[in-house]
Amino acid sequence: MNLYKVDIIPLSNFRDFPSSYTIFGAICWGYSLLFGENNLEKLLKNFEENNPSFLVSSIFPKYENNYLFPKPNLKSVRKDKGEEDYKKLKKISYIDLELLEEVLENKVTDEYELNSRLREKTYLFEIKNFKKDIIPHASIDRVSTATEGAGQLYFEEIVSLNNGYFLIAIKDENIKKQLEAVFEVLQDIGIGGNRSIGYGKVRFGKLEPFKEIEKYFHNKTNKFITLSPIIPEANTYNLKDSYYEYFTFRGAIDNNYNFKNVDIWKRKVIYLKEGSCLKTKTQKSTYGSFYKTKTINGKNIYQYGLAFPLYIQGGN
Repeated sequence: MNLYKVDIIPLSNFRDFPSSYTIFGAICWGYSLLFGENNLEKLLKNFEENNPSFLVSSIFPKYENNYLFPKPNLKSVRKDKGEEDYKKLKKISYIDLELLEEVLENKVTDEYELNSRLREKTYLFEIKNFKKDIIPHASIDRVSTATEGAGQLYFEEIVSLNNGYFLIAIKDENIKKQLEAVFEVLQDIGIGGNRSIGYGKVRFGKLEPFKEIEKYFHNKTNKFITLSPIIPEANTYNLKDSYYEYFTFRGAIDNNYNFKNVDIWKRKVIYLKEGSCLKTKTQKSTYGSFYKTKTINGKNIYQYGLAFPLYIQGGN
């Protein structure tokens, strides 16, 4: 697979933070619109058979010309009493390429060493990729055209993103050309929920090689940091030597098919967060899970949870 970065400029709010599975879902809808549902089903079949045509990361921030990455979860080691300092350091969510390379080259191997380096990078304390807010909405009674009766006033949480980027690894040139066309379409239709009221508008940059980290994507070892949330598969990881955070997620099915009188909720899953550092028992071509979560009206519904790995070089 060839590795690319894609810059993004958000033009509106989002209903939720657009993680890798949000981007993947948007790509699938755009692919279906451009190339037809039969071709989308063939594409998804490749993922289901553990032969993905591409892998995608979550969205991360840029600071001036610096591409930032999720702070890795490393072994917890503390050698001094700086508790107040640890609380401040814990709030840092992202590291820069220089520090990431030190982790991937096995020069920074634990939380204490990482924190020592972070103290030197004061600008990272201020960087956040998004902020949340609550805004009012009014639903309208279609008979009286008022917010009374069947209408109501309600509040909704929204997410605002800063400029950023995501990574995508692509199997071949044909898929790359198709995805470039899909991103053009997604600029018009948006990504994520509430697109019909203007959410999820994004301007995508070109797919550009990211040579600085290609080595860490291709040179496989038995330890990696994931840049996307993953649904862990059984009997794959040495949990004693893995360091991670997790969250539960229950996604809703997109309304493009206008499903009626059906349960639109997917099964709840456990994800390991971006930045999780995982040690594997054996090497595999891909990590994480992609599976069929349900079938509605003859259409298969999938949940994306594949890793976007950067491999730590040297050592075990």
